[in-house]
Amino acid sequence: MDHDDVKIVQIRAAAKTLFLRHGFANVSTAALAKEAGVSKETLYTRYPSKEAVLADVLEHLITTTEELPVATTVITCRTDLERELRNFADKLLAGLMDREYMELARIVIAETPRLPHVGETFRSSVPDRALGVAEGLLAAARDAGVIEDMDLRNAARMLVSPLVIHALTQVLLVAPGTEQPVETFDVDACVSLFLKTIVFTEETT
Repeated sequence: MDHDDVKIVQIRAAAKTLFLRHGFANVSTAALAKEAGVSKETLYTRYPSKEAVLADVLEHLITTTEELPVATTVITCRTDLERELRNFADKLLAGLMDREYMELARIVIAETPRLPHVGETFRSSVPDRALGVAEGLLAAARDAGVIEDMDLRNAARMLVSPLVIHALTQVLLVAPGTEQPVETFDVDACVSLFLKTIVFTEETT
């Protein structure tokens, strides 16, 4: 998707406004197109469905694979891997802690029982992609001989899960407008603990 496309920028901004104001189910594609200042035909040339618009809005608010080009990431030693994992974790947590992102996540949770494909779209475009980034970084380290072979998917879950749990307890499960201090999450400590579960090759220890 061309993120520099002016029409996409307009549609994304309009969708975020309307979804947060009225909820996903109560916003029609006609209303979305009108708010964005585009025709319905233009809307559908950019997005195949309203669910795809929601997924794009969520992706735009959180770290995506575009910000961490795993395919070109070069990891030659433990220091490289640690740096890349910290960078990834910092960006992911910042996205998860974004209040607008979590309010949109509430919409997804509310709509999934009625519209299962909304939840499926969200899962494939956000959580699965985040796991894919973590898995890709570990795969790059393994392929470079920095770490021993391992269950990459479960290792990625081990890294991502504490970040998600923190966001759930500090943002999603707290009512909007509630005066509650947000606990600080130590990303460096989280990554350091995670690295202790990895077996590094003799050349990189």
